[in-house]
Amino acid sequence: MGKFFNSRFFEGISKATDVILVGLYFIVCSLPIFTIGASATALYYATHKCIYKGRGYTTEFFHSFKDNFKQSTLSWLIFMVLFGILAGDIYVTRNFIPADSPIAAASIFFLVLMVFSIVWAIYHFAYIARFENSFKESFKVSAIFMIANIGWSIAIVGVVVLGLLLMYRFMILIVFAPGLFACAFHPILEKVFRKYMSAEDIAKEDEDKYY
Repeated sequence: MGKFFNSRFFEGISKATDVILVGLYFIVCSLPIFTIGASATALYYATHKCIYKGRGYTTEFFHSFKDNFKQSTLSWLIFMVLFGILAGDIYVTRNFIPADSPIAAASIFFLVLMVFSIVWAIYHFAYIARFENSFKESFKVSAIFMIANIGWSIAIVGVVVLGLLLMYRFMILIVFAPGLFACAFHPILEKVFRKYMSAEDIAKEDEDKYY
């Protein structure tokens, strides 16, 4: 019996349960809407530390949620304003600009900006979860990471599109979406982050129980 509980099958079931749990934590803590940023940061933190590193429990989500609440919430409010402006621009250019107008195609431009703003937000909240930096520097560094690693940024867009298509086809996946998205983003973002970490920091993270 002990071999069964130590098997890869049981480990896989345990990991799947963790993915579901952190996703549910994210959904519940995001209900006030303005807390989505703090929830996203905590989701990535728990995914990295508990699911991928196996260090601690899924309740580490709430540790990160509390510690990064102020910075993540203020960041989210800024992104909300940015998303709102771009969404308004897309709506106006698609519905109030004549199709034969030279600026009718501007909606495509605003749509591209919206997509990269979403990717920027993904980098940003993951960065806050992984590193300590000032409010202003976190925005700057996450934007630089996104632009300097445009290939991986496009891969993130691909993951989002694929995930949305799967949720449209299988609605039940909506419940598991937060945890699944975080797990899909993690390998991509970690490849980017580790490029800019010192050898000492990488070694410390790989060896220490807590970072």
